[in-house]
Amino acid sequence: MNAKKCVLAYSGGLDTSAMVPWLKLQGYEVHAVLVDVGQDEDLPALCDKAFDHGAATAVIRDAKPAMYRHVIPMAIGLASTYEGTYRLGTALARPFIAEEQVKVARQLGGATLVHGATGKGNDQIRFEFAYRSLAPECPVLAPWKFWEFGGRVDLINFLKEQGFKGDYAVEKDYSMDENLWHLSIEGGMLEEPDSTVDVGAVLKSVAGRFAWDDSPRPAKPSADVQFEAGVPVAVNGQKLPLPQIIDQLNRQYRTADWGWDLIIENRFTGVKSRGLYINPAAKLLHLAADTLARTCLNKPTYDQYVALGDQYATMLYRGEYFSDQRMVIEAAAHALMAQLTGSVTVQLQPAPYVSKILNNQSIFTNEMATFEESDYSHQDAAGFIRLNWLSNIGKPFVEETHAGLVETKHPASSHFSAAERMSA
Repeated sequence: MNAKKCVLAYSGGLDTSAMVPWLKLQGYEVHAVLVDVGQDEDLPALCDKAFDHGAATAVIRDAKPAMYRHVIPMAIGLASTYEGTYRLGTALARPFIAEEQVKVARQLGGATLVHGATGKGNDQIRFEFAYRSLAPECPVLAPWKFWEFGGRVDLINFLKEQGFKGDYAVEKDYSMDENLWHLSIEGGMLEEPDSTVDVGAVLKSVAGRFAWDDSPRPAKPSADVQFEAGVPVAVNGQKLPLPQIIDQLNRQYRTADWGWDLIIENRFTGVKSRGLYINPAAKLLHLAADTLARTCLNKPTYDQYVALGDQYATMLYRGEYFSDQRMVIEAAAHALMAQLTGSVTVQLQPAPYVSKILNNQSIFTNEMATFEESDYSHQDAAGFIRLNWLSNIGKPFVEETHAGLVETKHPASSHFSAAERMSA
């Protein structure tokens, strides 16, 4: 293996553009890989940019088919979110970018794998876990952990010193990441949790980035989604391949009032971050898939469904895609998702809610749920309560046995007078 060859995950932004000449100064022959994960950018032009900055080769690799075949069905079918709100947009793309890098490195007979992630975030972990899992023989280099630059000004000055011209802004309002699943926006006012965020202003400022086409389609007030084994196969009666379903929903509802999540999340590194995620297709399909699961899975099985969704999200968020735990989770998920066949109608105004569910495997019955007369025996509930109390509680509650426990005092209690507290 020629250790002086390197394969760079090239995005075309300031960081990775500066990495090309910096790596050359370290003695590397730089091979740039632009992985298409659905970002709305001129990738051939970015290849030219990589060449202009000194790359020996620059290639475009399409990871979208693999994402649609492997990770997107799981993310939808399990209604999988990290910490309940993050819909995995950035996390689900990184393993596939790393995989394409490894393929190019092997075509070169071996090379150092390079990424542009910083030492604070999750992406460094996702890239490097993937590298170690797929190509443990390849060295890894993360310039942000070693080079002398501290930020955008340093990088711009470095490029100027090396004779490269660019229209990079010294200050950048937001950092954005786009793929077929979402657009994430971080930085600027979003970094201040104690400041009021004008979401409308943020969306307006990035509207041109997340457009897909120049003619927005009118957003329909509802969407009927048909599922087979947990995967969408039709929208509003029209059968479509999964890529077209995701693209259509994202295009139609990209400006919807409900199509985003503003989240504070716990990074794997321990650093908290706040970001705005535009992900209308994910939001709509998660609601529909979860509702379908609620209608046809019994309580213990539905609990397992929710647990698998959480486990899958955590695994993916932490960068553990190429692992045994993913294989185990997906094997169990396929068994559960096999039951998720039917259609769900989601009303979208004023906020998304499910208005209609059609599912032949549903275990919800009007006869059992009705308040009117039915075959259900109310007398049976008495024995059910007695037996469950016996197994779950099992003895009378005696307050004196808990006297040693520390009494929790709420700060607000200090605002009441002694008489008011006694009367309460």
